[in-house]
Parts: sequence; structure tokens; C-alpha cells
Amino acid sequence: MNGIIANSMRQKGMNYKLIFGVPWPEIKQIAASHTPNAELARTLWQEDVREMKILATLLFPPEAMTHEEARSWVSEIPYPEIAEQISNNLLPFVQEADTLAVSLLSDTKTAFSRPVGFLLFAQLFKREKKVKPALQEVFLSESLCTLQPEDEREISWCEKRAVVQALRFFGRLSPGNAQEALEIVHPDSPTEEQQEFYEELKFEFESQS
Repeated sequence: MNGIIANSMRQKGMNYKLIFGVPWPEIKQIAASHTPNAELARTLWQEDVREMKILATLLFPPEAMTHEEARSWVSEIPYPEIAEQISNNLLPFVQEADTLAVSLLSDTKTAFSRPVGFLLFAQLFKREKKVKPALQEVFLSESLCTLQPEDEREISWCEKRAVVQALRFFGRLSPGNAQEALEIVHPDSPTEEQQEFYEELKFEFESQS
């Protein structure tokens, strides 16, 4: 246990039953010493312990994860860190991951469903995995709805950052994609927050050219 890290996490609002404060590289090493096992991963996931939940995302065999179970896990995510871990470690490798991402974006009631949907798209673009054109269009449309909503729905910072992350990797794929991403967060956006998103992405794409 790393008490300093554990206390820091609790101060940031992570109220797990137990936090060991183990850094990510060490958790990854622990996972590497075990054979992936769905039942073990399910057992770990149910524990209210930070490190066990992260290990669960590393030890669940992706080919055994159905979309139904994936959505169930997402509904049980307690904090943004776990949303990132499951989006990075497990969901990009399930079958039809792009279809799963869209189904997550359609769920506006589950706290982390849309953030995970966008983070999953980010990983698919980052890893240059195939995304069906129709589903890519859904991603772009939903990105616009998040960053420039037409209704008064309150959108979390976590979701907005997930969109920007996904647009960053989407834009890296080609100059045309970069232009599409910038059109979603254009320089005439009405809020300072959106203008900052635009400048962030613009800098990202210019540095890649």
C-alpha cells in the first residue's frame, strides 16, 4: 500500500472501501502475472477496491465480453479513472467495438455511459481500428451535440473532455478528419470553454503536420 497516494485519492473524492494507492505500472505488472479469466475479472470488478476494478479491466478476455455485459459494467463505474481504464484496457478489443461505442452514446441516463462511448471511440481512432462510416458519422454528430448543445441538458466536464480526446485522435488520422474536428469546435464558438477546445485541437493538428 502507498498511503500517500491513497490519501490523495480520498481527498479528491474517491470513496472506495479500500484504496491501496498502487501506481498504474505496478497494477499492469500484477495483471501480466495472471492468465486472463472472465470469472476472476467479474469477481474483482464487484469489489469496492480501486486496484481490483482496474485489474478486472486487464484480466477479462475481450472475446468473452458481450455488449450487454459491457454496458452493465459501464453502469457500475464509480469514478472517471475507472471509465478511462475500461475504455483503454478492455472495450476497444471486444467484438464490434464501434457498435458498442454508439450504443453507449445513446444512453443519457447512465452517468459514465456517454463519456465511455467517446473514450472508446478515442481508442479506436488511436489504434486505427476500423470504424464503420455510418457509425463515424454518429460519433461526429454526437460530438457536436455535446460541445454545442441545442438544449439545456447539463453536460459533465468528463463527457466534454472525452469528446475532445476522441476528436484529437480522429483528427490525427488525416487532414480531412482534422478539418472535420475543427468544424465541430469552430473559432466562433460562443463560450470561452469551447474556444479553448478549438485552440487545443488546432495546436494538436498543426504540430502533427
